[in-house]
Amino acid sequence: MRRRKFITLVGGAAATWRLAAHARRIRALMVVVVAAASVFFTAGATCADPYKWCAVDNSGGGTNCGFVTIEQCRATISGKGGSCEPKQVIPQNLSPAAKFAAPKTDTGGGSGKMDCVTTSCKINCSPNVAKRFRPKWCTYFKEPV
Repeated sequence: MRRRKFITLVGGAAATWRLAAHARRIRALMVVVVAAASVFFTAGATCADPYKWCAVDNSGGGTNCGFVTIEQCRATISGKGGSCEPKQVIPQNLSPAAKFAAPKTDTGGGSGKMDCVTTSCKINCSPNVAKRFRPKWCTYFKEPV
């Protein structure tokens, strides 16, 4: 049978003090972790693009993505026709495979439309298909050659 040790008043105070110091260190570490996490998550929100809505013109197929709210976009297209759609953004930190699969955009300052590279795009957005029969998403792509 093992002999039991009883905590004396002096030993109990020392043990309690050690536990309290350990708890203070853990609390301080938790405060640092929470502060670092809040800085990390708010850093991306400050540099986010506020213009989240695009007005797509029915007549010429032009796109204007300079609207913060959908109400602003709807006010712009009211009376002349068109539609409002959420802005499509391709993240910068993509893997090489995802970059290859992502739509190619015109960086030469042209119309800003993407290259039509898939078979579906080449068939549906072809000049042989009348514009009224083309899918709505064809407005985002250059006509295939």
